[in-house]
Amino acid sequence: MAGTCEWPVAWSSCEDCWPEGIDEADRPLYEEMATNLLWEWTERRFGVCTETIRPCRRNCVGGDTFRGRGPYVDGGSPWAPVLVGGQWFNISCGSCGPDACGCSETASLALPGPVHAVTKVLLDGEVLDPSRYRIDDRRWLVRTDGGRWPTCQDMTADTSEEGTWAITYERGTPVPLNGQVAAARLACELAKAVCGDSSCALPKRVQTVSRQGVTVALLDSFDDVEKGRTGIWLIDSWVASVTMPPKRGGGVYSVDIPRQRSRRTTWP
Repeated sequence: MAGTCEWPVAWSSCEDCWPEGIDEADRPLYEEMATNLLWEWTERRFGVCTETIRPCRRNCVGGDTFRGRGPYVDGGSPWAPVLVGGQWFNISCGSCGPDACGCSETASLALPGPVHAVTKVLLDGEVLDPSRYRIDDRRWLVRTDGGRWPTCQDMTADTSEEGTWAITYERGTPVPLNGQVAAARLACELAKAVCGDSSCALPKRVQTVSRQGVTVALLDSFDDVEKGRTGIWLIDSWVASVTMPPKRGGGVYSVDIPRQRSRRTTWP
């Protein structure tokens, strides 16, 4: 994903902090600045985007140039933009499930994730009932009705036609409430900085050193800002809480006993 997707901003806790010198109509600009900064500081892990993909294996045979185009089986980029019927689609081929990628069809397909929710699945031009599939581990699209997903399709045809299929889904991790509140506070302080409000809590980034009657002003290296340290506790504490390495316990594994991994349904 390139750039911030959906990042809600919770203003309820700081409605009164907006500076008088900034027009309310400009508030979305500062919200975007704030959410982009927080997105970078939190290692681009939050925000939900709507994606539409048309899965297809690269090594499908027959048909036209775009038939079978998809990067997941033979490696390479996980996305390939293709213009179909005047509309751009991101083409990908999900990895097959237990049936392996030599299959012509599969009961489970790995989507570029994390998958937050599925909006719709078009199969042969028809919307598939959501009760006929689910998402496991925020990645696997699984048929629950005994059917199987096709791994090849005619990429020259529109998704309303037979022989095609497409998935529209929400990709990413929703922003927690703490991040929504932090975005509002940061947007407010950015607006204050622009209009020169003396109550702005953001650091001035200039350090002064006085020696023997001589004062020198030095611009710092922005190392703290790069790590999301603004000097504002509410913002810095949340950024640190989601970027600090987790403490992990020890574990014992045997090379003689294969690890058994169970899936967890994450949608609906």
